[in-house]
Amino acid sequence: MGTVLAVGVCCVLAFGPLAFGAVQPWSICVLEVAASLLIAMWAVRETANGGFHIAPNPLFAPMLLFAVVVLVQIVFHQTAYWYATWSKGMLWASYAAIFFLGSQIFRRERWITAFGIFCTAYGFLLSLFAIIQQFTSNGKIYWVVTNRYGGWIYGPYVNHAHYAGLMEMLVPFPIVFAIVGRGGKHGRVLFLFAAVVMCSSIFLCQSLGGMIALAVELGVLSLILLRNRRSAYREILLLGILCVSLAAWLVWLRPPGLLERLARLINPIADAGVTGRIAIVKDSLRMLLHRPILGWGLGTFSTVYPSFRSFYTNLWVNEAHNDYIQTLVETGIVGFAAACSFVVLLCREGVRNLRRWRTNARSNVALAAFMGCIGLLIHGLFDFNLQIPANAAFFFALSALVTACAGKARSYDESWERRG
Repeated sequence: MGTVLAVGVCCVLAFGPLAFGAVQPWSICVLEVAASLLIAMWAVRETANGGFHIAPNPLFAPMLLFAVVVLVQIVFHQTAYWYATWSKGMLWASYAAIFFLGSQIFRRERWITAFGIFCTAYGFLLSLFAIIQQFTSNGKIYWVVTNRYGGWIYGPYVNHAHYAGLMEMLVPFPIVFAIVGRGGKHGRVLFLFAAVVMCSSIFLCQSLGGMIALAVELGVLSLILLRNRRSAYREILLLGILCVSLAAWLVWLRPPGLLERLARLINPIADAGVTGRIAIVKDSLRMLLHRPILGWGLGTFSTVYPSFRSFYTNLWVNEAHNDYIQTLVETGIVGFAAACSFVVLLCREGVRNLRRWRTNARSNVALAAFMGCIGLLIHGLFDFNLQIPANAAFFFALSALVTACAGKARSYDESWERRG
């Protein structure tokens, strides 16, 4: 049953991006039903084993607090649009189910390693498809699906920034595997090649937020490597080879518009997209003043925002383009505090995994997952990847991996101390 659950979680995660990010009602339904079935299967397994044995996770507390906030909004009608909050609450319950399953499943080394390999293979194949589609594009997703609502498609996503959000969560896996030399010399070359292809697709999709998030991931990883200066030079050299190979690959591909896109980073305030996002943030803070404690209701941003919009546009502003601001507006100070507690505890547990990541297979996979979470959290300052079901599901699965491994590492350390 454990094998079925692990494979099931991977299948659910793999389904979301292929279904255009799981943003349509039918794909959201599939995600919710699949998560419910997996939880039911886990419950059956536990019952057959004589009782429920739940491995604790420090992130359960902030997630429970966030759930209470949403339940209060629903039960006491503290929401601007009850049905939107109910629907979004059901979706977030499926994320919680994936997180819970990950916390219970990813505590054995073979499943942790298998999940890391899955993320690497899936990310590489998806990025390869996205690049092929880009250079043979007819303007349609999968060459047959017309994008009826506009947008900058890339890979299976309608929005290129959301493709970048997924890839920045997956690309740390081959990078870390290459650094630790998993699979020997030949394995290191294969992982490095996969990392180059995946990184290049972030630049090819031309998401500025994705590029910034990737740069932060590489910067944080470099700082981690420099903690042990005796062996850091070889690992830093490997990152240097990755960057040089990436630059050479992009020069050879010569994607149109990339240099112009990168030039916007020099003066981001002059970019129309950035000024528009700043205006949305200012309007959102005015929204918060009207309902500061519990917010307007989960999933109600697009319903309430038009009454506070301060600029003209013929576009529908359906998200705040900032995951933090949107969480604050929709769930108020209480919900935002729960979300911040989640992030703080995630970072604390991620740092604890750094003790033996070079020599411990469980810890180096957890490090890759932690880097992926950091990338999406950075990107959340400029975009709304956590409002995309496929990306949110991956984020919570990686969060479960980080914290489950940290808990396992502490148990190992404590048992070792008792033996000593």
